[in-house]
Amino acid sequence: MVDCHYDLLTILYCCYLKNDFSYIKKIQEDLKEVDGLIANLYFMSKKEMEEELHITEINVVEMFQISTKLFQKYFKDKKVIYSIEGCDYIKDEKELEELYHLGLRNILLVWNNENQYGSGNRSEKGLTDLGKSFIRKAVDLGIMMDLSHMNKNTFYDTTSLLKELKKEGKNFTVIASHSNSYSLCPHPRNLEDNQMLELKELDGKIGIVSYGPFIEKNSKNLEEYYLKQIKYVEGIVGIDSVMVSTDNMEFATDLFGIEEGTSLFSHKTIKKTLYEILKKDYNEEKVEKIIKRNALELLEEMKIC
Repeated sequence: MVDCHYDLLTILYCCYLKNDFSYIKKIQEDLKEVDGLIANLYFMSKKEMEEELHITEINVVEMFQISTKLFQKYFKDKKVIYSIEGCDYIKDEKELEELYHLGLRNILLVWNNENQYGSGNRSEKGLTDLGKSFIRKAVDLGIMMDLSHMNKNTFYDTTSLLKELKKEGKNFTVIASHSNSYSLCPHPRNLEDNQMLELKELDGKIGIVSYGPFIEKNSKNLEEYYLKQIKYVEGIVGIDSVMVSTDNMEFATDLFGIEEGTSLFSHKTIKKTLYEILKKDYNEEKVEKIIKRNALELLEEMKIC
């Protein structure tokens, strides 16, 4: 199984700040059935970083170096793409290039907030001129573009730019690592059908996220609705473009006492549970594509040399 969005780099950095890695032993045990992942370091507003994560000094390069070294120490058996969610504190294109050489292979331009490059769902603003230049630099470097968390204006500005770059002969990889169908669950973090069609046109892949609030708002049977999410998205983008992600936020409660929404799966049982859910509607080959193979292709494509 491959998890296409898990904030493991943030977890590792927070354990580093606490100088207590006992929680990592739990995660090592939980991830035994996980073959690979997109390991994410995420950034919010300064106030949220301080209040929720107890991070008062933000130096993206230093945080990335520390967390990725710890990943190699504790999870060196896992295939990985290193990711940054929310590029608010990446100073410029030079620093982006520095991060690339340190192993960065995926970026989410925004989290929920507005930053100098674009906007998440707390604003209606689109991609800025700095954002356009930043994306061009990321494409030239070979960094994957992850469109989850963008508001609609920033999303469509980005896909328009990527289409231009494609016409210019640029090669790039694009995904939405943890987004579901807005038609099935009208959460602002989910994707409308036309947005998924934009991703399809760009040969993008979508990670269907098992975080409860993005699956279905009122149902007590989240497993049934998670399968509906997969089938619906697969009907738009095709079986080769569907992946899975957890965005598992248990650590927020365990480390900081922050109450988060329900996650449908635990990493301990996700592989078996996903198989049982998916085999109701898919054959073995398609189940393997959804759970593992489609995402492994990404990990291989974006591997750190």
